[in-house]
Amino acid sequence: MDNSTPTLNPKQLTILTYLYRFRFLTSLQLQKLLTDKTLRLTNYHLKILTTLNYINKHYSRSLGLANQPAVYFLAPRSIEALRNVEGVTPRGLKRIYREKIRSSQFIAHASFIADYYLFLRDDSIKTKQTLHFFTKSNLEVHPYIIHPLPDAYFARVDSNEHTKRYFVEVIEEGSPRFALRKRVEQYNDYLEEGTFEEVTNHPFPTILFICPTVGILIYLKKHLGLVYEETSLDQIDMYLATREGAFAGQWEKVEAEEV
Repeated sequence: MDNSTPTLNPKQLTILTYLYRFRFLTSLQLQKLLTDKTLRLTNYHLKILTTLNYINKHYSRSLGLANQPAVYFLAPRSIEALRNVEGVTPRGLKRIYREKIRSSQFIAHASFIADYYLFLRDDSIKTKQTLHFFTKSNLEVHPYIIHPLPDAYFARVDSNEHTKRYFVEVIEEGSPRFALRKRVEQYNDYLEEGTFEEVTNHPFPTILFICPTVGILIYLKKHLGLVYEETSLDQIDMYLATREGAFAGQWEKVEAEEV
């Protein structure tokens, strides 16, 4: 095969774009994202992209992991194909060189974000809402968003054109408590700066904290409750759920802690 860049069809370029947005995706997730009728069709395009070295995959045949699906990610050759795609940044393209050495925790985190997007997409269709969803990779072109960037930002528009906006923070198991407190402080500072409202002319989004365990949820809810009225955070809505609870709609609203 020569070194010229083969022409990709629209679906294959869409696969690359999804992998740029979500970083790591299984074939089943890609089938759902593409709304392909069969997994065979999705795998057909994935095989072509893999053969042409546009994407790579992690696949384990280890004992006990044989039924785990392969996880796909972008390979360096995809950079040229994505360079002129709207919303793609030089920084985002540079990351592609390091995708193959990401940790298993990073990959699982990325996969969860994709699953949550698919859940929101399906739920928005059922409730007749329009969903606008932005991953970290999408948010890089918006300098007014809080840094470090949230895991996601999304907006849902109902049939009456009423829009609700959300920042999503997915907390990793083992996150130290001081890091959780610091993130809360960062949101308070961002809120007090008024950057989001000034640039977008929209109210500050609701913050959704998705916790890996009930224990972390309880700790974070208690901490938020204690600082709630001492900070500007009492001006906004904040909700917490476990990962399972987020899919089940079991959210707990943050309110001032009664002392």
